[in-house]
Amino acid sequence: MKIRFSLLVLCSFFVLACSNKSMVRYEELSKPLQKEGFSGAIHKVQEKKDDLYGDNTKFLYHFDLATLYHYNGDFKKSADEFEKAKQVYEDLYTKSVTNEAASVVTNDNVRPYRARPFEVLAIYEMNIVNYLAMKDIDGALVESRAADIALQALYQKDNKKTNDAGYLRYLIALVYEMEGERDNAAIAYYKTAKAYDEEGTKLPAEAQAFIVNTLEKEGRSDDVKNLKLPNSNVSMALPNAAEAAQGEIVMIGYAGHSAILGEWMLSGTYVRGGILNVMGKNPQTGRVQSLTIPFPATALGSHGGTTVSVTIAVPERKDVPYRVDNFEILVDEKRHAVRPEVYLDNTEHLKKNLEDERATTLGRTAVRVLTRTIAAQQAKKAMETNNIFLNLLTSIGTDVAAGQLEQADLRVALFLPHVVRVARVPAQPGAHTVKVLATDRNGSAVKSYTYTVNVKAGGKAVVVVPAIQ
Repeated sequence: MKIRFSLLVLCSFFVLACSNKSMVRYEELSKPLQKEGFSGAIHKVQEKKDDLYGDNTKFLYHFDLATLYHYNGDFKKSADEFEKAKQVYEDLYTKSVTNEAASVVTNDNVRPYRARPFEVLAIYEMNIVNYLAMKDIDGALVESRAADIALQALYQKDNKKTNDAGYLRYLIALVYEMEGERDNAAIAYYKTAKAYDEEGTKLPAEAQAFIVNTLEKEGRSDDVKNLKLPNSNVSMALPNAAEAAQGEIVMIGYAGHSAILGEWMLSGTYVRGGILNVMGKNPQTGRVQSLTIPFPATALGSHGGTTVSVTIAVPERKDVPYRVDNFEILVDEKRHAVRPEVYLDNTEHLKKNLEDERATTLGRTAVRVLTRTIAAQQAKKAMETNNIFLNLLTSIGTDVAAGQLEQADLRVALFLPHVVRVARVPAQPGAHTVKVLATDRNGSAVKSYTYTVNVKAGGKAVVVVPAIQ
């Protein structure tokens, strides 16, 4: 009976250990992305939905698919998938989390993935651009108002970790401007400047020029003073040129590939009634680092001075290769002087999210690993027989199975750009040929994109440049 029970335990451990799909997801999807482009990656995501995502990662399935559709110019399909991702996110926050107790003895991958704050914001950022690219200003306006509600909700859920979103606020301001709602645009521009300051991120000079121009013309000079902008003498040349030309071309460029998550394995010793000391080579820095995790003296038994050797796995940033860093813009074969500026850095958002969650992640991991390790030791004693060889096999098998269960939660959006760069080019009403050169860090051209746009009097034409490879 003991043998049957031990085999059942071991089999259960191995089945649960295989639940982590994060380790192979990027490797599986990056190959078709490089060889076949966005359409190839879309096909692979759909074909391998169950193998690479599964029921607990539905949010990322719809999010990744929506992002790829967005880059591929399938803006309607992208918007539809983002709506599905929103629904998964909202449904998870209406359900109890008490049914996630299995993660205490296995790993966090058995819990439904609930999205990181910057991923929630990215839904609205990309979806607003979807509607603008489809020339659906009403749809963009609805999405902008939904984004405002989402920002408030994030603050309510975790106001100590969620900062405002400058780039999203800027997009909202653009939408109000395109809708002719000047006062709402001014308010959104004001919130844009405040958000960049709260994020601790540099406000793009181009954005500052349009913010100041709009606030001044809407009689909000006091707001400009209250903002305490970094450049008090910012030039109004670009906003004035856009007004004189009676139109604009707005280039939204996705440059490079954001970092994803890798696994940081640390080993050490836990002294019961004391603390957990672990160390291991940080995959990001390449240096051996140590961590000390305080642990309740009453947890997991009270045999003071008894030691237990453990290995824990925590997520750490993993940079992926990319070539594109910036863009050059030519309109009707004329090189434009405006250089796109960074409005959003997704890698920085991932780094901040990891820092915000580090203490919670380490605490959960320590409890899980120690609970499982001590439980395994007790199980080995309970399964002892008079057969020394069988005892040895059971002991080794139990240790291996318990070790296999230790997997970091590496789930994260796979296809976000490293940075989003924006440039607003004054343009007269009519048809224009826009050529965008994606360049590397040395300024050398990597790829060329050509678009034909039609600018209406007093309007804006949006160009999306997906240079993430």
